[in-house]
Amino acid sequence: MRPAPEIPFARLPLSDPIDPLPEVLWREIDNLVPPSLSILLPALNEEYGVEAVMKRIPRSTLARKGLAYSVYLLDGRSTDRTRAIAAKFGAEVFVQTGTGKGSAFREFVPKITEDFTVLLDSDGTYPPESIPELVEALGDESPVVLGSRLRGSIDEGAMSGPNYLGNLLLSRFASTLFGTPVSDVCSGMWAFVSDRLKSLGLTANGFELEAEIFAECAIRGIPIREIPIRYDRRIGEPKLRLKDGLRIVFALLKKRLRSSSRTTAENGALSARLFGPAREPS
Repeated sequence: MRPAPEIPFARLPLSDPIDPLPEVLWREIDNLVPPSLSILLPALNEEYGVEAVMKRIPRSTLARKGLAYSVYLLDGRSTDRTRAIAAKFGAEVFVQTGTGKGSAFREFVPKITEDFTVLLDSDGTYPPESIPELVEALGDESPVVLGSRLRGSIDEGAMSGPNYLGNLLLSRFASTLFGTPVSDVCSGMWAFVSDRLKSLGLTANGFELEAEIFAECAIRGIPIREIPIRYDRRIGEPKLRLKDGLRIVFALLKKRLRSSSRTTAENGALSARLFGPAREPS
């Protein structure tokens, strides 16, 4: 019996392998996967506000821009129809174990799998229509984007004179304290590159969340880009009180002091490594 003929194979030089999927092809494959977005709506008894927000999410615009998105309701154990209404309009419901807006946000952040994240209050004051604009502004040079009410337009009756003055003073206080300009430190509408959001060391439990996001970005040198937005009348009863403003001031001061202490300790450790431990005076 004659042996089977050998099938000739091209011999490739071992020193010059060919990448079966060159970099250009990898980029083309990546472009086929649409970027993903998570929209986070913290809520506590906001059945009417949640319904309005869910209806105003610009689904067709997000689809046209190639953004695959999911909406998550971060519920503070509401006792009204908030969860049912959010689910009716397609939101996934997450019920927090702790208490407070900041606690709900911190609990959910590690669960985010999408590329980008948008946070906005669910009381109807912030414009869901601006979500595409904020997401488009995200990038390597601007991994965090803030929707500024004070640089945008405020609907008549949406913010009282004392509240406007308080927001302005808080923002100037935060800008001076951290050496980083911000026009609206208490804004409830933010956008993030999700990986950068997860890198923040957040500890806030309540309404001081947004101020702490700003402080963490300032301390870590993460640039914040501001986009003017419209601010509308709240749907439902207001929850913020004067004591919440004072709590924000103390939270900013505490964050600043802790960051200064950490910097001093790090500088001391670096000095010890370079020059040895400090000697006791003789």
